[in-house]
Amino acid sequence: MIRSPLFWRLFLGGLALLASGLLLGAAVASGRVGGVLVWTATLLAGALVGLAAGRLAKRARGLLARAAALGSPGPVGEAGRGDEFVRLEACLEGNEARFVEQLAQLKAERNQLTAVLGGMVEGVVAIDRDRRVLHLNAVAASWFGRPAPELAVGRPIYELSRQPEISGALIEAMEKRRQVSRTFTLARFAGEVDGPDRFELNASPLLSSRREEVVEGAVAVIHDITELERLESVRRDFVSNVSHELKTPLTAIHGYVETLLEADPIDGPTRGRFLRKIRRQSNRLGALVSDLLTLSRIESSAEPPEKVLDLRSPAREVLNLLGPASEERGLELVAEFPEAAVEVLGEEEAIRQALSNLVDNAVKYSSAGGRVIVRLQAQNGRAMLEVQDEGPGIAGEHLDRIFERFYRVDRARSRELGGTGLGLAIVKNVARRHGGGVEVESERDQGSTFRLWLPAAE
Repeated sequence: MIRSPLFWRLFLGGLALLASGLLLGAAVASGRVGGVLVWTATLLAGALVGLAAGRLAKRARGLLARAAALGSPGPVGEAGRGDEFVRLEACLEGNEARFVEQLAQLKAERNQLTAVLGGMVEGVVAIDRDRRVLHLNAVAASWFGRPAPELAVGRPIYELSRQPEISGALIEAMEKRRQVSRTFTLARFAGEVDGPDRFELNASPLLSSRREEVVEGAVAVIHDITELERLESVRRDFVSNVSHELKTPLTAIHGYVETLLEADPIDGPTRGRFLRKIRRQSNRLGALVSDLLTLSRIESSAEPPEKVLDLRSPAREVLNLLGPASEERGLELVAEFPEAAVEVLGEEEAIRQALSNLVDNAVKYSSAGGRVIVRLQAQNGRAMLEVQDEGPGIAGEHLDRIFERFYRVDRARSRELGGTGLGLAIVKNVARRHGGGVEVESERDQGSTFRLWLPAAE
């Protein structure tokens, strides 16, 4: 028995239509043909109405059953109670509310994901199964010269970058369903002065949320490893240079000691000469170790203490310490200090070490009869110390590298004068640690001027 209210309403309406047709047929009974036609049409109309009612009720129950299977919050569980269309309307209203809520949740999740990807320091690129860009974050866009990342969405991956490593890794990850890693070089764009950058790429397949065996695309995370490789190169060079610098005096000491121990009896003057050379090499070795420890301490220490000090005090100590050496070389050491204090915040010992290295270099490399001027002044919120000499000067091709560790303009003369090759590196690191900087002006045969500046104490 059919228990649908909709069906019975329509069925009763059909019976009423049938009864009305019978009455109408009686009214026109004077003409038998007309009455038969009217009764037949009325009967057919009632039957059609009944069939339509059954089909509509069945269709409505089918829609309610589907809604129940999809987890509709509406009243779909009572199959035989109430008007199907009333319950279907309630079901649609409930689904609409749920759809609006889910849409808002998806938008919030999308915004969160966009914010996370946009805040990453790594580049992110995703493509679909047709090899078209699905997503490109701002970092990756800047690397590939795309000022508007959204304009790249929908375009083939080949248009994003001509680097075969990028498209090749994404396609391989998608087709072979495995993670793929690549390292590649990306040249700078026109107008940029820096050299090419080095990148590391890791690509993974994007699996379908419905069927895990289906691959929908691939995503790649790109890391800029330029600075990492530069630091690794610096580390290798540093280890190599330290090994070489330590080996030279150790080899000399070992040779002189072996000679003293194994050679025939050596006369007094020769023995004394050997011992003086051993002492010189051991002093050089000690200075090298001391500078290495100083450089390591400066680089590994935390922020400098906020101690106010007057730069005139460590500068005078340095001049008093190096005064005898300058007189021995026939140099005039000139101090130009202001009457007012020149105050900075920092560590006095580190600043004294930097000043000593600058003045000591000027004294060592200046010719007899020349002058070394140490000038101290405060200007534009900075404390500026200048060391000016009248030495041989520095050629332009060396100016960009003289603050590197173990870099020497004249290696033979530097070793002869007892230099370790770390003095200017210490100066540079002391200046950076205190928020300042160092620079040099020099020309061949025109002398040099080194400027160390630090932020003035407020």
